[in-house]
Amino acid sequence: LGIQGLICGAFFGISSAVSLRFLVVRSVTRLSPSRVAILSVLHPGIYLTILSIVWLPNQPYLFLATTVSTLMFVLATSVLIFLVNRDGMSKVSVGSIDLFQAFLANWLGGLTSPLEEYFEQMGTEADASVSLFAFRTYNTTQGIIVIPNIHPGPFKNLGSSNIPWMIQVALEKGIFGTVMVPHGTSGHEFDLTSQRYNKKTIEAITELADFSDFSIEATPMVRAELGDAKATCQFFGGVALVVLTCAPASMEDIPPEVGAGIIERGRAIGARDVAVIDAHNSIGSAKEIPILSTEQLDALKAAAETAIADALRKERGPFRFGASRVIPSEFGVREGLGPGGIAAAIVVMENQTVAYVTIDGNNMIRGLREEILAAIKDLVDDAEVLTTDTHIVNAVSTIERGYHPVGETMDHIRLKQYVRDCISTAVKGAGVSSVAFRRGLICRVRVIGEAKLKRLSLLVDSSVKLTTCLLALIYVPTVLASILVFTFFL
Repeated sequence: LGIQGLICGAFFGISSAVSLRFLVVRSVTRLSPSRVAILSVLHPGIYLTILSIVWLPNQPYLFLATTVSTLMFVLATSVLIFLVNRDGMSKVSVGSIDLFQAFLANWLGGLTSPLEEYFEQMGTEADASVSLFAFRTYNTTQGIIVIPNIHPGPFKNLGSSNIPWMIQVALEKGIFGTVMVPHGTSGHEFDLTSQRYNKKTIEAITELADFSDFSIEATPMVRAELGDAKATCQFFGGVALVVLTCAPASMEDIPPEVGAGIIERGRAIGARDVAVIDAHNSIGSAKEIPILSTEQLDALKAAAETAIADALRKERGPFRFGASRVIPSEFGVREGLGPGGIAAAIVVMENQTVAYVTIDGNNMIRGLREEILAAIKDLVDDAEVLTTDTHIVNAVSTIERGYHPVGETMDHIRLKQYVRDCISTAVKGAGVSSVAFRRGLICRVRVIGEAKLKRLSLLVDSSVKLTTCLLALIYVPTVLASILVFTFFL
């Protein structure tokens, strides 16, 4: 009986191994059903063949028991996959297992199409606004600041994760100047779903970058603070450029309705138009959830309105403009720096020199903004440090946060020296300038959308809990039934 039990145990192990291999292969690959079946059965089949030669001549019913047990396990696994997939379908219209397969295809192979196909299924149609300032010196466009209200996400090379760099490359093809793409007021609900809509966005922005009606006047930069909220405003012609931050408080994306409210209020008090930048320049530890409170959002709107009103009262005059970029060789996406590197735009008025420093990264560690401002105070009278919020730096390592904000793994001394060098070059190249502004809509792009984004974020936890529950409910009876089948042939 002991030897017979071991024999049955070996055949039982083969049948359960087929089921386990079927679960893994079906869950992590996008192979056809026939190839899934072959991979699931191949190695256990070899062991079954070897054992069959030794034992089955004397135990012919073991083959039948193994077949029945295998079919029971495969059926149980198929039910598990069906139920887990159905949970995903009910929440985001995509099966949880299918979504997991597509994620692995991106994580391990860098493939974008599987996940982006699902993003397009989940997505919704929206119109996204974009604002552009073009600075012309000696009849040459020396710099362009592009503020898209499209969010760079969701991560790595998917959707619009690298849209700041893509805009930069597309516009710099036609000029000899520097293109900067700071973060607009938008969140992950405005992630583009696929490369197809990246292309549509780039084409629309390139078409929009046809400037006329240049102005030779600007105002000095003014600041306003209210609680955690800080706002700067500088007019170029009749258009206010507003930069918002809550630094050194930890913060994440400023929602689009805040930007829209500031634009509406700015126009009401006298600005021809308003462009709003989310500086996105202060984040705490990985355990923090830096969602802006209602009080902080209200304070940002109030500070912006105060800054616009103060700037409207300032005397306007001619200005000089300079821009420069540096690409640090020792910092890359794993350190939190995208391919756009560090760029600086310099505006020189009669009694003030202002720097807008844009770093191609996803936020920066709390306190670094203040370090950089202190490091450049001998070069400029005022400045703000911005990030692009690129998500090309996300999901390239397995750290807790999923990415490194600017400065988390960088040598701060080297980083600040790069910023100083960039500003110095821009100041040296500054010349008498004029500025033009354009605002446009990128119509009918597909974005992930707020509702589906929330459901997607909850799906992982839901699927894990459901799978854990189903494993017990489905496999315990299956194992017991399989043991009974083998016991019958003892």
